[in-house]
Amino acid sequence: MRGQSPMLESTTPNRRHFRLVPVVLVLALLSTACNYLDWGPGGPERPWWCDPTDTEVNDGHGGGAHGGHHFPYTEPKGPLTAGNCLVTDYMIEQALPLAEQFPTAGDAEDNGWFQLAPWIPGQGTHHLDLSYGIPSQFDWTRPTMLMYDSNSRSGQLTGMVWAVASGMHPPAGFPGDNDHWHAHQALCFRNGTIIGDGLTDAECAALGGNNVDSSGIWLLHVWLPVYDGWLATDIFNKEHPSIN
Repeated sequence: MRGQSPMLESTTPNRRHFRLVPVVLVLALLSTACNYLDWGPGGPERPWWCDPTDTEVNDGHGGGAHGGHHFPYTEPKGPLTAGNCLVTDYMIEQALPLAEQFPTAGDAEDNGWFQLAPWIPGQGTHHLDLSYGIPSQFDWTRPTMLMYDSNSRSGQLTGMVWAVASGMHPPAGFPGDNDHWHAHQALCFRNGTIIGDGLTDAECAALGGNNVDSSGIWLLHVWLPVYDGWLATDIFNKEHPSIN
């Protein structure tokens, strides 16, 4: 039987919104940036992840309609414009200090972050701040979850997750077209923890759990700029090649 998990509830419906805030940010940042062209291709201020080498639609993972894991994106990823690169860099830099307060899973758990999902190859764990929950609006300053590279309390921080309960469409998110969001049709929960994805109700019940409709919750992974010596092929990739 499909139900609702209190951890996945949202209070306010959200419609896909026009990316006005990044436009305003561009204008504000340009007033302080040394040179707009410094953030363009080959520019000295440009982070390497503004030019992803993994450009496949949906990171090469299964796409399809909303019943699948990804929104049906059609365009491959590619180099960000100077403005989008500048603003995306600013957004990520604003979010990193919160995540970096909790360098290990134990640090996060001691401060209210609950291990919502166990370690998954290519992703690690997903820890949710119970006091924040899952919002219905995208806030680039506030990652919803943190990821760690093992189930132990000594697990090291690998990245951040934005989760937004925005309904049938993912939120506008970060500027540019490289943030390919994904959703899960149903997640199997037992005692508040995810124990399965894509299971039938009978399969989930056999594990002592309940399937929760998660189709309106969109997720995006944002990896640390550098983890374990790895420089991301795309900072928004769904999976990380060093977590295995």
